[in-house]
Amino acid sequence: MLRSPKEERVDITQLRKTLESRLKISLQEDLGEALSNGTVLCQLVNHIRPRSVSIIHIPSPAVPKLSSAKCRLNVENFLTACRKLGVSETDVCVCSDVLLCKLPAVSRCVAALLAVGEERGETAEEDSPRHSSPSSSSSSLSSSSSLLPTGFLFFYCAAMALLYVLYCYLFT
Repeated sequence: MLRSPKEERVDITQLRKTLESRLKISLQEDLGEALSNGTVLCQLVNHIRPRSVSIIHIPSPAVPKLSSAKCRLNVENFLTACRKLGVSETDVCVCSDVLLCKLPAVSRCVAALLAVGEERGETAEEDSPRHSSPSSSSSSLSSSSSLLPTGFLFFYCAAMALLYVLYCYLFT
């Protein structure tokens, strides 16, 4: 479907607002350049469903620009995560769309990703991340309690109780 440049500008402005509000970041003026290394896109998909992209190559102060290979890996990981989450193949952009800053295609892909995330109820809460808020839903509590195995928790409690008894015995 052909779209007018004005409609594309509106979509790109909406894309910027969505990314900045969801990730609570401020993107550089050139949105295409900000997205071309794939880092922000990977962070977005992980915001929608944590650990969808396990490895994200991020620029460092020492090396502020990622190599083209790392940019491509980030973008490919983002696209793979989109497919796994159920974004239809017609809405998934291609790697070159992101790397070459073709924002209308990227915007369509991100919009489809957000729609799929909302349909599946996997969008993280706006104000508080799932894993850190004590007032989150019960599914959040079950996911955070599975971070440590039950056996380890039992061992830790037993060891702390033993240390407490030993401390009380030695210093009283």
